[in-house]
Amino acid sequence: HVACTEDKVPECSESYPTIWALRPDHEELCNGHTISRSGESALHLVLINLPLTVLVSQLKDLELLIELLQLIIQLCCQEKNMVVFVEQTVMDDTLLLNNPGFSNVKDKLMTFRDGKDDLTDKIDFIICLGGDGTLLYASLLFQQSVPPVMAFHLGSLGFLTPFEFDNFQEQVTNVLEGHAALTLRSRLRCIIMRKNEETNKSSKPPTNLLVLNEVVIDRGPSPYLSNIDLFLDGKHITSVQGDGLIVSTPTGSTAYAVAAGASMIHPSVPAIMVTPICPHSLSFRPIVVPAGVVQLLISVSPDSRNTSWVSFDGRNRQELFHGDSFFILL
Repeated sequence: HVACTEDKVPECSESYPTIWALRPDHEELCNGHTISRSGESALHLVLINLPLTVLVSQLKDLELLIELLQLIIQLCCQEKNMVVFVEQTVMDDTLLLNNPGFSNVKDKLMTFRDGKDDLTDKIDFIICLGGDGTLLYASLLFQQSVPPVMAFHLGSLGFLTPFEFDNFQEQVTNVLEGHAALTLRSRLRCIIMRKNEETNKSSKPPTNLLVLNEVVIDRGPSPYLSNIDLFLDGKHITSVQGDGLIVSTPTGSTAYAVAAGASMIHPSVPAIMVTPICPHSLSFRPIVVPAGVVQLLISVSPDSRNTSWVSFDGRNRQELFHGDSFFILL
């Protein structure tokens, strides 16, 4: 349901997975492109057909959520004839069920369960209500192509949420009518190959996740420093000794990476930022890897006294053992 004014629309693929992000302010240029007032280049949103389904990635403030859901139901369901999806936990919450206002909207909502229901071909449009964490959660829900995301700032952090909820109905209507800019945010494809999986073909498939912000490899509960080997296109670059390593997208460069001493990267730059966390060697500084690199390989050094732990956009934390291979692709 989404197109842009360029002759060829960039496609989501394993080599360059992307997430569509909407911006409220843009100006037309003569060549058909648009550019936001913040200076960020963008595409112009064109809806071939109106979206039929919308997913609401909600914040945790239940009282405010009821009020917002009532507005969304009125606009999307009653006026736009769209189907609204929310997570099943919203319907199971006792505080919401006991609220008289929620009984008026719950029958109009469809539900899904995180990790159990596949939303790939069911959602045309995403509305995020909250902070950056809400948007990151919505990104993790879609491990293939991501529908256009309209993010409203209602949380404590709002680097990725440019819309204000004061005039919600007007802004959603403008987007559905095509009056919005469309920016692409790259994601990292992360694959963990376990040592026993290389020899046991009948074991479960390797971990394969797309992340929008960053992957963090750290020493976990161990009192010892991490020893991590870093390979670029099969060539050994360095061995990282310290608290860990952050591998981030340009979007994630303004989050944990910049707090650890990395530079900020413009979202339109196709690159990977590799940042050490409290390195033992002061000579190791953040590295910018171009998108043309085939693969980034991380493994626990054979002489490491402990294992490492890895998390994806702050979720799905799991242990990385000796002999495991962790691949990262942009």
